[in-house]
Amino acid sequence: MKDQENRISRRTALKGAAVSGVGLVVGNSFAEQLSKQAVAPPEAILGSNNEWFSQRAWSVSANKVLPKADGLTGSVTTLASRIEFPASAEEIAAIVKSLPATTPIACVCGGHESSGAALVADRDAVILDLGLLKSIEFETSDDRTLVTVEAGVIFRELVEAVKAHGGALPVGTGPGVGVAGYTLNGGLSSYFSRRLGLLGQRAVKMTVVTADGGIRVLTPEDELFTAMLGAGSALAIVVDITFEMADASAIKGAEQRVFGFETRAQAVEYSRKAMQFMKEQVMPNESVSLEIVVTGTKAIVATTVFYDTFEGDTAEFVEPLEAIASGMELPTYAQAQWGSWYEAAAALWPVIAEQKGAPLATSYHCAGTTGIPEDAVLDFVGDVVVGEAPLDEAAMSIVEIRTLGGQAQRGPKIPSGNCDHAFFVDLVTLYDASTKSPAQRQEIVDLTNRVVDKSRAVTGLGVDFSGTHSQPDDVDRSAVAAEIFGSAEMARLVEAQKKKMDPDNRFRFHPFAKFVG
Repeated sequence: MKDQENRISRRTALKGAAVSGVGLVVGNSFAEQLSKQAVAPPEAILGSNNEWFSQRAWSVSANKVLPKADGLTGSVTTLASRIEFPASAEEIAAIVKSLPATTPIACVCGGHESSGAALVADRDAVILDLGLLKSIEFETSDDRTLVTVEAGVIFRELVEAVKAHGGALPVGTGPGVGVAGYTLNGGLSSYFSRRLGLLGQRAVKMTVVTADGGIRVLTPEDELFTAMLGAGSALAIVVDITFEMADASAIKGAEQRVFGFETRAQAVEYSRKAMQFMKEQVMPNESVSLEIVVTGTKAIVATTVFYDTFEGDTAEFVEPLEAIASGMELPTYAQAQWGSWYEAAAALWPVIAEQKGAPLATSYHCAGTTGIPEDAVLDFVGDVVVGEAPLDEAAMSIVEIRTLGGQAQRGPKIPSGNCDHAFFVDLVTLYDASTKSPAQRQEIVDLTNRVVDKSRAVTGLGVDFSGTHSQPDDVDRSAVAAEIFGSAEMARLVEAQKKKMDPDNRFRFHPFAKFVG
């Protein structure tokens, strides 16, 4: 591509936030850590698409930094012919109409899609960077508080705004994750979905631009509306989404404990015992949720979130988790108590901001059960997922073991496998590619794939059923449509809407390209 063709089409845009994932806060208080993470003012992105990519891409897929046949790895950047920065639905529509009907279009808001399909695109594509669409508006209607969020809003901005209005939403932990993109994959929240449902389930309206440049306002009565809440990036361009907020009082608080370990065997033993506590005490009790995180930095983070229906003493409830660590003589690195939805939503921002690489390489996989897991499943998760994940080889990596279910299972059915699952495990592989040789990068991918392949052989364990937590560019390992979208019926709905709304497959840069379009 010639340099002239590889220039950004406008000279000014908002700088994309380059943070996401999950981390561990140890040491300074939450307030001290968070005070250092003030929102920076917008900066200009000038120059080539390479410069845009370096600022907009939080990470790249681990598959994109693997060695080629000659044993070397190339650089990863966008291939798009140009990048546009629309600031309204009308501008988006005008751009779409101005392009030939066969020109492919990619949309970027937060820049965290696991395979980076939209960020990279291809040489014939036009990228729409939606970072200028920053409006957040609140209204009260029929005793409901609604918030309308434009497509360029990221979670840090939304959380701060919702806090100011005394509300709560099932948000993700990454401050730089795009709200629209997160919602269009269903919107799983490890801390809040059990009480508040998936973020997609709280959507009540959205504005979209279709593949022919039309502007439409969708409501739950529209089939396209439902399809958008799990596969929207394949179907239309989102301008804004309106959510029904919950009151902040829905979240009572949280208790977090951080323990250290020296050997992987200790991590396996703790996780197995903690999962039994989860199975026996947490999963039958929808007033709480629990997340156990095992990190490559040799820490175990146990976070218990308490909802407004919880009765009892929160510190007393988590004592069994402390007793497991004490009985194993694991050191306690830190403990924290959060007293509000906001503190839980923002707690990990400082550490996530430190997760960087040149480039940062990532891959995501999940496994889970639709009901309370059998002991054999828990044993497998401990022995294989915790025991064999490449945490040593990729030290920023984590295994997250979570409760889901509750309102997420009872809420409106949307095209997301997360609607069906009560027990949820993520394997997030994360490392700085600049510190790894081509052979080491290949080893990390091979170790990850080995865990995933073993998981697929376990009876009753679903694998890669989440649009957010699956690696769509894995060769011959990505989930099938019926798993990603929760059912064969939902998969057919998405496929039918794709054929109807985007027959030329203009929106081809999305996680579901293997089986949609």
